[in-house]
Amino acid sequence: MASTELILTIYSRNIQSLISIFEDSAQIRAQKEKEMEARINELAGDEIETFSLYSYHFDWLLLQALFISGFTYFEVFMKSMAEIVEKEFANKSKIKLNDIKGNGHLDTYRKYLFLIGEIEYANENLKEWKDIQEFKLIRNAITHDYGIIKKKLNKIIEHDLFLGKNENFIRIRKISFLEDFVKISTSYMNMIVEELDNKIYNNYNS
Repeated sequence: MASTELILTIYSRNIQSLISIFEDSAQIRAQKEKEMEARINELAGDEIETFSLYSYHFDWLLLQALFISGFTYFEVFMKSMAEIVEKEFANKSKIKLNDIKGNGHLDTYRKYLFLIGEIEYANENLKEWKDIQEFKLIRNAITHDYGIIKKKLNKIIEHDLFLGKNENFIRIRKISFLEDFVKISTSYMNMIVEELDNKIYNNYNS
């Protein structure tokens, strides 16, 4: 198995596993909540807080944690692909990955794939990349700004992400959001690898 295929297999499976992790954990949450509801009148102190956690906060906390993990997998995948381009096309270009500047690390990897690897699927104008950019903005809002975001993104509207009274506070509440990210990111990864493998093959046989 080629290195690109191995990397694709590892990271796409990691991302795809997010759905089953949530579903399995949701079953645990439901059972725990059911057990506590059966003795609701006996609960006190820390147990009441635990009940509140399982009833009102468990799902969105887990969804957001899984999404952040999944996006990290995607970023590492893109970095790995850019590093492969840097290695495989060293005979054609002296430009290194560190020489490229993009809008953050992820965009730098994409830009290197597009400019040096000549991967057309890494074009910033593709719909899939624009979707990924929206996911990135949502990830950044959650991890760096306590979920506050000022842009009205399509993904926020599409998945009805929770917005506070000022309509600028994100809370991922639906599995559909995670499913959408898994579908788009893994599809994009597959297309990058397919095109890159063809470029590498042609490079060796030119």
